[in-house]
Amino acid sequence: MQKNLFQTNSFTNKYQNLINQINLLEDNVKQLSDSELRAQNFKLKQKYKDSQDLTPLIAESFALTREASLRTLGLRHFDVQLIGGLVLNNQKIAEMKTGEGKTLVATLPASLNALTGKGVHIVTVNDYLASRDQVSMGQIYRFLGLDTGLIQDDMVPSERKKNYDADITYVTNYELTFDFLRDNMALNLSDVVLKPFNYCIIDEVDSILIDEAQTPLIISNNIETPVDKYIIASEITNYLELNIHYKVDEKNKNVILTEQGSKQIEQILRIQDLYDPRDPWIPYVINAIKGNALFFNNVHYIVQSNRIVIVDEFTGRIMPDRRWGDGLHQAIEAKEKLPIRQKTETVAAITYQNFFLLYPKLSGMTGTGKTAEIEFEKIYNLSVEEVPTARPTLRKDLPDLIYKDQFSKWNAIAQTCNQISSTGQPILIGTTTVEKSEMLAQLLNEYKLSYQILNAKPENVRRESEIVAQAGKKSAITIATNMAGRGTDIILGGNINFKIQKKLYDILTLSRNYILSKKINIFQSTLKTQFKCSSQKFLSVLLSLLSDQKFLKLSDIDILRILRENDRVSIPTSSYQCSIRFLINELIVYYKKHQEQENKIVKNLGGLYIVGTERNDSRRVDNQLRGRCGRQGDPGTSRFFLSLDDNLLRLFGGPKIQTFMQTQMTDDSPLESNFLTQSLDSAQERVEERAYQQRKNLFDYDDILNKQRNIVYFERRQILKSVSTQKNILAYGEQIITDILLELKKEKSSNTQTISLLENLFGKNLTLKYVKNSKSLINEFNLFELKTYLFNEFWLTYQSKINELGVYGDGICENLERSIILINIDRIWREHLQKMTLLREAVGWRGYGQRNPLYEYKQDAFYMFETRKEVLRHLVIYDLLRSSIL
Repeated sequence: MQKNLFQTNSFTNKYQNLINQINLLEDNVKQLSDSELRAQNFKLKQKYKDSQDLTPLIAESFALTREASLRTLGLRHFDVQLIGGLVLNNQKIAEMKTGEGKTLVATLPASLNALTGKGVHIVTVNDYLASRDQVSMGQIYRFLGLDTGLIQDDMVPSERKKNYDADITYVTNYELTFDFLRDNMALNLSDVVLKPFNYCIIDEVDSILIDEAQTPLIISNNIETPVDKYIIASEITNYLELNIHYKVDEKNKNVILTEQGSKQIEQILRIQDLYDPRDPWIPYVINAIKGNALFFNNVHYIVQSNRIVIVDEFTGRIMPDRRWGDGLHQAIEAKEKLPIRQKTETVAAITYQNFFLLYPKLSGMTGTGKTAEIEFEKIYNLSVEEVPTARPTLRKDLPDLIYKDQFSKWNAIAQTCNQISSTGQPILIGTTTVEKSEMLAQLLNEYKLSYQILNAKPENVRRESEIVAQAGKKSAITIATNMAGRGTDIILGGNINFKIQKKLYDILTLSRNYILSKKINIFQSTLKTQFKCSSQKFLSVLLSLLSDQKFLKLSDIDILRILRENDRVSIPTSSYQCSIRFLINELIVYYKKHQEQENKIVKNLGGLYIVGTERNDSRRVDNQLRGRCGRQGDPGTSRFFLSLDDNLLRLFGGPKIQTFMQTQMTDDSPLESNFLTQSLDSAQERVEERAYQQRKNLFDYDDILNKQRNIVYFERRQILKSVSTQKNILAYGEQIITDILLELKKEKSSNTQTISLLENLFGKNLTLKYVKNSKSLINEFNLFELKTYLFNEFWLTYQSKINELGVYGDGICENLERSIILINIDRIWREHLQKMTLLREAVGWRGYGQRNPLYEYKQDAFYMFETRKEVLRHLVIYDLLRSSIL
């Protein structure tokens, strides 16, 4: 079947030559011993050192990696997976359907590019996937003599540095970007954790580079917060009426205060002007109205531990470390009557667009990338190539059913679940919010149906992978917000790994408790009755384990942790871990037969049935939900249930749909219509285009800031790496003197001002007694002579400071100078970021004066940045010449 695929598919033809080369090498590679295979990989490293070219090494490296995978994990890359690896190595996005083994595909280009010794970053969307993939795929890399690193949320800088220094590092997009920002705030080179960027593979690339690219990532410091204003503004919203005092723009997530609203608020506050620059109330009022009218509990956020925690609208996961900016988060805290946390000011910021463009070589993987290909190409210069599936796709995508209102729709969903569940076919229901997932759960309760619910609530998140893994069991009903659980395969008939963990946990805890309480007789009878699935060898290993004193000291939680980590630990470190590994393998053999039977039963029932409860703003999110069924040639069905008052239709459907529905729909019966389907597709395209323009706008504005950021970070890194900063200090002082004299020559300042400025800057050590009483410095002195005199005085002042600090030890002065320069670079950059934020808001209004806001922003940003170096010179010299060590 694959041969036919390669003969007819033009896309695969261009990779056919390399695929043939890799397959021809397979027999030779199989003959190699483990040590010879590793040695062969080291030879490839040497070849790269000599040639600095990876292209001639592709076929052999891929062949070695495929063999290493077969020997360590028992997984051999299919030819289509080799194609996926070649696409990634060509700096493109590989679109591979759910279940096609993207995690395994990444090992091919990762191993190849690791030969350079410059490092490879594999970026995942959460810590769990990074940890899982690093441990499992790490076995392949270690077999080839490559080392792997893993970055986790709680690591200290020294651990991070060690893991980034590895050949291949697994890390989340969040951790990686913040490590980059923190590196560019470091005051010592030892605190820098990242190496220069080389090659990056992004898993779920559309989620990271598109969905999460809407807002920049920011490191911030707390600043003084007027808590009372947020509370009062929140109370004021109780006295305001929609469409009278304010209007809501749902499409743009904005509110507009009417003239009547402004007067009403001014009367309540007993003030003359809401917009008074000395005591402005307008930002607090606008945020309070936004928080009340546009942001809702269990939809946009949840309340957890007396805090507002944002829910990611694309994944349904909570984002505990994120906060809305510009006072919106505080406004929502006031609305929910929670403690109001301090406002923050930006210290460092970057967008994902500009961050990932720092990599010389970038690629990505996803199941749904083609619909966003234009954006990938325009912003990231990444084209999307669809990799064919290993087996034909058998999924049936049924036409959408459209109901006249929400009530009819949700009733129909519950009835459908009841009908399908009675046959035993498993169902996965995708909802858009926490609130809707819990409402559907209540409806299913009325039908007395059992279900699992997975949303952003903490009690559900903890069981995320387990819930998703078992969504394919016979008669299972799973309600999940959007794509929560991505990265965990849904196996028809259920995933036996979780079943085995639970079974063995029960066996181990029960047996150990009997032994510890010395109830030997009860234990022996339990062995005979409850553990019938176990062989004699299983029982003997269990008995030896129960005589291990180290094991008996473990708590129940320790046992659970060991069982969960078992499949992620390649080499057991203790005798009881070896025994547990053996017991797990025995149970796998026993349960595998049962799982195969269940798998066939569920396949005969039609596989997993996907129910979509609403069309999302993006077609990709809909396709991600559909893609959860029909993996690796499995059967499956998907259907979306919609209503006329769904957000997408209501906000973007247009008046034609409303008229059409009112004429066509007279009862609770659903409607299937090509016209409606086309209208929905058109509405989604408009929303996607709108979102793209917003991201493009963000990118265009941040591109200016990005050029400035690159200059600042480059200069900063040069200072950080330098052994001595003496040349910089001398250059700063000389430039200041030159600038002041040039200004004096232009007669832009008086002599008295010049002398005061020089004395203030360089301190009283700078001797100016010969010029103090002169009426005109320029008339009395030749400019060159004056400059030479001032230079000499500055050099002497600086040298006396070096001598003063030198008594405290070698290197003290150099370290102090470096710290002063870096601290002032950061201080000026921080202030510059604040000014740029204000400028961005200000230029928006210039559009009303027929001026291009982006052009205006560029012009003003350039002038603001130009003054940065002059300010830096003055601050550094001022601070250094007044510094002392107490």
